Amino acid sequence: MPLHLPVPPRLEPLRLDDLARDRALLGLWMREHGRLWAGMDDKAAAAVLLSGLSSEMMAAILGRASGFGEVPWPQASDMGLELNWTTWTDGTASTPVLTYRVEIGGPTDVSSPRRAQAIADLHGPLVTALATATRLGARALWRIVTDSVSQACLEAGQRRGDAAAGMALARDILNDKASPLFNRQWSYFEVEAHRPDGRSVREWFRARGGCCRYYTTAGGATCSTCVLRDPASREAILRDWLATRAEAA
Repeated sequence: MPLHLPVPPRLEPLRLDDLARDRALLGLWMREHGRLWAGMDDKAAAAVLLSGLSSEMMAAILGRASGFGEVPWPQASDMGLELNWTTWTDGTASTPVLTYRVEIGGPTDVSSPRRAQAIADLHGPLVTALATATRLGARALWRIVTDSVSQACLEAGQRRGDAAAGMALARDILNDKASPLFNRQWSYFEVEAHRPDGRSVREWFRARGGCCRYYTTAGGATCSTCVLRDPASREAILRDWLATRAEAA
């Protein structure tokens, strides 16, 4: 039986600053996110929206950098966004998911000495708007941004074959105690697992400092790297995944 994707109202491309400023547009995006899982409240919708969008924006920003020392930092008005439904397939299971298309235009600053401030300036209006709309605390929302930044840096380093450089970039950005991005809970950790054929595999992961609130939905649970999980259960889940995933090297 074919999977029928949700049919949303027409979602026109927009700019990040428009999404943060226009309550009607933000409400429309939040309602679409609220259709992802049964039992989602506004706080969960806001958390998932910010997590997904911030992750895609950071991936786009880091993807344009020639090196981690010269990252071009756009303004909110330079970030073009588009939201769409698509299908995620895992084996025989298919699930409707939301995707974000991010396009960066306009001049960019590659010389900003405070990269944490550039990221805070980019996300600040949206964080404020979501906190106002949902009463989910701004500190909780900033933790979600921090998680997105740390994951994007790790993945950018892995794509370049230098995970250590990506993690160093994240620490340089996120260890600024004057920034709203700073918290003591996020971190990186390495997991080693043994494949059925006897090979040993290792990979770096990001431990979250925030929470996407999936556990508050109907049938939901804490994610493998959730800040609410203890390290032992977190690493056990990831060790099992690393040992059994088909693409493990």
